[in-house]
Amino acid sequence: MSCNGCRVLRKGCSDGCVLRPCLQWIDAADAQGHATVFVAKFFGRAGLLSFISAVPEAQRPALFQSLLYEAAGRTINPVHGAVGLLWTGNWPLCQAAVETVLRGGAIGPLPELGGACGGAGGDLYGAAKRNGGWSTFSTAKRVRKAEVPEAPSCDLGLCLSPGSPPAVGERKPALRPGTPSMSSDESGTTTGGERDPVLLNLFV
Repeated sequence: MSCNGCRVLRKGCSDGCVLRPCLQWIDAADAQGHATVFVAKFFGRAGLLSFISAVPEAQRPALFQSLLYEAAGRTINPVHGAVGLLWTGNWPLCQAAVETVLRGGAIGPLPELGGACGGAGGDLYGAAKRNGGWSTFSTAKRVRKAEVPEAPSCDLGLCLSPGSPPAVGERKPALRPGTPSMSSDESGTTTGGERDPVLLNLFV
């Protein structure tokens, strides 16, 4: 019979299923399914299965529990995640979020933790929009470009071709004696001439 994790992920289940031992610590079958769906949506189905497959079997239940708490913590506190909740003494909020997920409820960013106030989708930039700040990086670039005054255009007289005449008011640089210029007839490619090729002994 298929385990609750494979059932909600709609994948085949076998005796060597990697999800089955991960869900043993959750009592209710519905709660096992809700936890699996939540973690799989957060990390991706393939990511979840590769994480679980990468650790020894004895550590898989603890890994799944860690992933569930991190996903719940990162959802309610997008900036600092579960570690930030633990560090600031708000760990009961993370535990309550996990309990909500196990019951099948939806969680979102909490405003008091720096998350946004808004709909269930989590409007992360809502506060910045209301306060006149920048909502996204591209908007920030547009606003910054609008604030920078345009520099007056000037002709720098730059040229890339070697034989171009100098710009107005510019002196032609003096060449060192004996140095041929690129446009002179003295310039040319040097060859070995009539000398015999020399064999180098690199491995002596």
